[in-house]
Amino acid sequence: MCRVELSAVIIIAVISVLILIFGTACHLIKKQEPATGKNIDQLLQQGQVPSDSVGIEIFTIRTTPQQQELVRQLWLEVDEQMIAPSLRRELMEQGIRTGVLGDLLTPALSQLIHATGDAKTGNVNMFNDFQEVSVAEIPHDPPVTRQYRNLLPEMRASLKAFEEPVPEFSRFWFENGKFCGQTYKDALGLICVSARNQNNGTVRFDIVPELEYGTTEWRIRIHSAIMVPESGRPRLPFVSLTVIQNLLPGQWILIGPTIPNCSGIGRVFFIRGNEEPVQKILAIRLIKMKKNTPSGSNIPEPEKGTEFLFQERN
Repeated sequence: MCRVELSAVIIIAVISVLILIFGTACHLIKKQEPATGKNIDQLLQQGQVPSDSVGIEIFTIRTTPQQQELVRQLWLEVDEQMIAPSLRRELMEQGIRTGVLGDLLTPALSQLIHATGDAKTGNVNMFNDFQEVSVAEIPHDPPVTRQYRNLLPEMRASLKAFEEPVPEFSRFWFENGKFCGQTYKDALGLICVSARNQNNGTVRFDIVPELEYGTTEWRIRIHSAIMVPESGRPRLPFVSLTVIQNLLPGQWILIGPTIPNCSGIGRVFFIRGNEEPVQKILAIRLIKMKKNTPSGSNIPEPEKGTEFLFQERN
């Protein structure tokens, strides 16, 4: 009988120790939880931004078949020679076109974003042609939206021209002398942008096209040597299509489709519809670096989490 009671006491003691250990471990894990994206956004709103941050504006421009002449004029204004010839050819084979604009607002771009500009100073005035609204109030697929992002060196902005994915997309390519193919369900194109200040006064942009597809799944991300569980859909980065470009404050980089009926991944990224396809162009402008707004720019910085809706002109 004494042995039974002693065994029960030992079991209870072991269980108590295990509860204490697991409780302490859970408490420690909770205390060591890393900063989330929400916390970073709060710091950005409070102005507590490190000196190596980079401020960018992103314009998402929707164009119709009736505006193709204006789009053609825009690409004549863009300097595509800034991109290496081999990379430029590979991008165009995939239906993607990109190039750089200076700090002056060109005629075609000003019409597409419904803005006016001073040709001498590059100052842009876009506040007479749109109203400021919250993200939740933005109607479906407005003609032009504008948002502001503040990037830290270790951050990436995932930009998407369209919210709705393509139900099914088939991709074909050559690999090791063989013709390969794969079909992706609910495919959506993302332009992933990171930025880092350079010692020569420019900002280096790394722009990587990524294909998001399939269903949401859980995965582990390493952040500051801590494993953080997060959910998301699988992504396929096209590393060979990475665009690396240095920009000065006020300069633009544009990314869009080659033609309205392009093939390749460019169609998933920038085109929707078949009979009268709608295409979109992403225009990214460097407006701030190291907490200093570039001289000659009078564009105020919108609050984090807001977008701007441009009224469509007749």
